[in-house]
Amino acid sequence: MDYRLATLWPRAQYTADKTEVIDIDIIDPISRIVITAEPDNNGSGADATAHPAKCVSKIEIVDGSDVLYSLTGQEAQGVDFYDRDKVPPSILNYLQGNYSEMIFNINFGRFLFDPELAFDPSKFRNPQLKITLDINGGGDESDDVYLTVLAHLFDEKSASPMGFIMSKEVKDYANGASSHEYTDLPLDFPYKQLFLRSQVYGSGPEAIIDTVKLSQDVDRKIPLNHTMYQILRNMIHEWNPYDEWILVATNTTTGEYYFCTPCYWPNFAGAQWRAAAQQQGVAFYEGDGGRFKHSNSAVNCNVTALAKGWAPHGLVPLLPRLREDNREGYQVGNIKNLKLDVLTTASGASTQATQIISQQFRRY
Repeated sequence: MDYRLATLWPRAQYTADKTEVIDIDIIDPISRIVITAEPDNNGSGADATAHPAKCVSKIEIVDGSDVLYSLTGQEAQGVDFYDRDKVPPSILNYLQGNYSEMIFNINFGRFLFDPELAFDPSKFRNPQLKITLDINGGGDESDDVYLTVLAHLFDEKSASPMGFIMSKEVKDYANGASSHEYTDLPLDFPYKQLFLRSQVYGSGPEAIIDTVKLSQDVDRKIPLNHTMYQILRNMIHEWNPYDEWILVATNTTTGEYYFCTPCYWPNFAGAQWRAAAQQQGVAFYEGDGGRFKHSNSAVNCNVTALAKGWAPHGLVPLLPRLREDNREGYQVGNIKNLKLDVLTTASGASTQATQIISQQFRRY
């Protein structure tokens, strides 16, 4: 068989926060690692706690002190969407006693089983996958999480990858009102993509970030200098919308907050999730920033909602989308300084945060 799906960590239950360290002790090159986290729901109040993806607070791949991948669960889901232009088969299930299913794909190639770009464990001394679980970080008062890790491997198909795609959070900083944040970006490897993430419930990224500027060698060349409105409009043309279905309960007729993945102009459609229809009306509103309100004229009527929008978890790509056969990316080898200048709007506040994520082609 050319390829195979291997188990790195069998499905296990956790009832307390933990960082699970998994040795990557296989020999075959890995094209994709698939992490599945299943947080449960034990809601005692009206509003959900947070997006279920927040039950995974950090995902890392390390080789000693060398960090090869480092993202939060929400960042990992956003990056995966832009990698594949596909929504993973995650299930947002906020029903009492049910479990959500959160998929976190780590893509090492431009596509599944890319022969030129894959993670080759033999190139490292002791590669490890570290997954940090925050049991009650998301879902609706979750108190246990199931974790499973699988890997798509090259089997009998010969592959000698020249490198892999490396994704990392470069910076996490507090916002300020109408303030500039200057960041010197790494220049060690060419870029596949550069992301900016600023997620605030009730506000899309364009309401938090005013202008983004990318400068080479002190403005000798300026590859990017646009408002977030302009960047988002361009992004919408290059990637598909992010759509997902969500199961929500109706505990009160006054409205309840739930969480979705798209943060820019999400819209909703819904239907009753029950064996027999009952007379009632359902409404959805808000949604920017990844939190929406659901109200119903009748209690004890579960509803399925279809959410569709852009900027999953507030993540926005800043560089042009590459063709699938491109393995060169944005070359920075001859640049002495690459600086990102992010200007927030007057709505920016120190209670908010912005993250900068790099995605680079790393050679062995």
